[in-house]
Amino acid sequence: MKKLLLMVSAMTAAVFSAAKADISASGSAGVHMITGEDVVGADGVTATNNTLFMNGAALSFAMSATTAGGMTVSTSAGVSLDSNDSDTAKGVTGLNNVAFAADGFSLTVGDVDTVGSGTGHVGNVASDVVDNGGYAQTGINTGLASATTEGYGFVASTSVSGASVSLSYLLDHTNSVVNNAETSSGDYVTGLSLTIPMGDMTVGLGHSSATKSASGSSNTTTSGISVSYALSGMTVKAGYESSDLSTDATTAAASISGSLDADTTWAIGYTDGENGALSSTRTEAKLTRSLGGGVSVYAELQNLSGSGTAGTNMAVGTTVAF
Repeated sequence: MKKLLLMVSAMTAAVFSAAKADISASGSAGVHMITGEDVVGADGVTATNNTLFMNGAALSFAMSATTAGGMTVSTSAGVSLDSNDSDTAKGVTGLNNVAFAADGFSLTVGDVDTVGSGTGHVGNVASDVVDNGGYAQTGINTGLASATTEGYGFVASTSVSGASVSLSYLLDHTNSVVNNAETSSGDYVTGLSLTIPMGDMTVGLGHSSATKSASGSSNTTTSGISVSYALSGMTVKAGYESSDLSTDATTAAASISGSLDADTTWAIGYTDGENGALSSTRTEAKLTRSLGGGVSVYAELQNLSGSGTAGTNMAVGTTVAF
């Protein structure tokens, strides 16, 4: 009996002594109303010039531990219902990468997003919710195809003389949201992102390249630049990106944002894109008001013209941060 009590005491001590990691939880939720054309509800039926209601929420967990030498090891997990989903399927996210950080350097290994793609797209000031209004453009390219921007690999980040540098390499972008990859997949992505502060101005540079060999060799690249300038309580941004995809694509964008008071922010963005024979423009505006306690209300507008379905999508709603 004494041996059993000693064993139980040892196991209890081991459990509690091992539980030194920091585990934190946070959450968010939102309710949205969208109008436009051909909105699509959960039944998959489109309705012209109708109103779409949707909501979603997420619960996130962040876990970290620090070694005796000062290195921090962290990962995260979550459960969510995406507001953009047209069904009630809940998703489990995270747990498929681990980050190591020490002395201003960090390395994330596992399922990661490539860096460098989309650097010039500074005109996107509205949320993804307003896209559900139904009006859509086909002439604005966002850089590398979304199917090639996530996969198994690593992202290394550090700072050099005040500049932030990130380098990413994906061993396999075909199988995204996984926790393994073999080195001879042939589906590789490299990315480089550089942010340089210059007083009130910040310059961003990005480049990424994807190689796909599963169905024959094909390469795609994208390069972009952005400039951000703080001016009299406002922030002005301009960006440009050039992509060599199945067809050549270019994007020019600009935005301006600021505050009306301590609780109200606004932003206006403009994007002009050409993708082969297609061309489109997109203008976005967003107004957000904080009600305190993590609760905010917002209204946003998105006007599209050119190739695709021209028109205006609008969204209003509330978001909560727990």
